[in-house]
Amino acid sequence: MTLGTYQFSFNGLTFGAGTPYVVESIDGLTSMSPLRVQDDIRGYQDGQFSGRDFYDARTVTFTILTLGDNTNNAQYYYKQLQAALAPQVLGYYPDLGASTQPAGTLGLFQYQLNTESLSGDSSVTGVKRLWGRVRNITTQVNPEYTFGYISSTVQFHFPDPRYYDDTVKTATGTIAVSLVNNGWATAPTLITINSPSASGGITDNVSGWYMAFSNVNTSYPLVIDTLNRTIKQNGVYVRNLLNTFNYWLTIPASTTTNWSSTIGSMTISYRNAYV
Repeated sequence: MTLGTYQFSFNGLTFGAGTPYVVESIDGLTSMSPLRVQDDIRGYQDGQFSGRDFYDARTVTFTILTLGDNTNNAQYYYKQLQAALAPQVLGYYPDLGASTQPAGTLGLFQYQLNTESLSGDSSVTGVKRLWGRVRNITTQVNPEYTFGYISSTVQFHFPDPRYYDDTVKTATGTIAVSLVNNGWATAPTLITINSPSASGGITDNVSGWYMAFSNVNTSYPLVIDTLNRTIKQNGVYVRNLLNTFNYWLTIPASTTTNWSSTIGSMTISYRNAYV
């Protein structure tokens, strides 16, 4: 998608610079998301036992001022804002390689704060993306509202706290397929085996992590989504085909790695990931 600097898009609505929706402030978009910590108390001792830290979901809050122009008044544009930001009951992550937004998925949120690639990767642009849904819209009706200066606070919730380059990266092959994640967060992957063997596996040749499969139906592609942690054939969930594994294969932060497959030629889709 093409966006200008300081423009944002969700559910078909573009807001920010050059639109009737002036973004006055943003909280949580470029900040670190909250952490879930596993430290535990020491009982009758000082301090804590040290556990592991995990990123929690990301919440982003916008303050938006809706204005009128020579074409329509502010109330007209505010209705468009309400329609585009209607709360979504539920949603799942779309396939990482999907070019369109399938029904039932989390809403695609895209933005651009500058035109530079965060990672220095010349293959991507400054446009980033997350997947989430609207959690709250607060608008006060006051004299400013009546005179066409409508101030709203909009809260977005992103279950996956990472943000990704809008540009998808694809690698294809069987032996030592090179994968480069230029971001500073672990990148999940979508792996498609178009003509799978009945059994075999996929191995990260650098880390030694692997996934092994058996009793695979050779008539349909095998689709492995490591973000959703699903495995499908012909649209049906077949996670039971995964019989041995020690990792859902992802690409570590700021890493070049390579994978090999004994179950068929892979097409691996992913994006540089940040957090």
